[in-house]
Amino acid sequence: MKRILILSDLHFGLPSRRTPGTSMLRPLWQDVDHLLLNGDTAELHSPSMIASAARELELLLSACEQDGIGLSCTAGNHDPFLSPLHSCALADGRVLVVHGHRIHRIQPRPLVPGQVLEHGDTGSLGGRHRMDASALEDGLARSRRFTPPDEELQAPQTFLESIPCVIRKPLIVPKIFRFWKRFPGHADTFASHVLPGAKVVLVGHSHRQGIWRFPDRLVINTGSWTWPGRPWGILVEGTMVRVHEILVKGEQLRLSESPRLEFDVSQD
Repeated sequence: MKRILILSDLHFGLPSRRTPGTSMLRPLWQDVDHLLLNGDTAELHSPSMIASAARELELLLSACEQDGIGLSCTAGNHDPFLSPLHSCALADGRVLVVHGHRIHRIQPRPLVPGQVLEHGDTGSLGGRHRMDASALEDGLARSRRFTPPDEELQAPQTFLESIPCVIRKPLIVPKIFRFWKRFPGHADTFASHVLPGAKVVLVGHSHRQGIWRFPDRLVINTGSWTWPGRPWGILVEGTMVRVHEILVKGEQLRLSESPRLEFDVSQD
């Protein structure tokens, strides 16, 4: 497996004006060996979105198979039963990929029925944690059977949707800003416990793209197509990590030709 593309927070099932479908995404994985979707890939617990989210997942898997691209998904808070994969080590343990919805809690919530948290690596992406038709069918069936905690699904997806939320709960605004400020530090601390050798941590969840430097590693958030973030695509090839902006070209997306950041995780 030579080149891995990491995207996050696609939120399939939302109206198309907010998040792209497979046809728009497809150009992003050309010349890539594996696509790793880092959580919140699909809205599998919102009744009005489940059918379209499931259909888009099927289209995505079909397109990847046609293009000869491997596909894996980590579990997010909006699709916790889609995959057992919770986190993944790449580049011989120098890169940690995790969605991030459980890393900021001092005492993590107990697992809900049906929830499984597994740690993978480059090898498991091509084996146990590779998404195929059977794995997708199982993930969708588990998502129909089990339910995540209500609080995991309450975040507004657009700026307009956030206005009523702010009116009802005005104190949520400083809480959100504190969360955004502290989240990169939580990611750094989490990595120091679960994968101390990681030089880069790739997260999503907060929808706020950015790069933060800590003494032992970089924390990179890939953002989101939904408010308030802008999406980035991360290419991991050997020991190189490249952060690319995702640009719109007509009805399709593409990675920026020049990366915002190029980092060799083999360098101390």
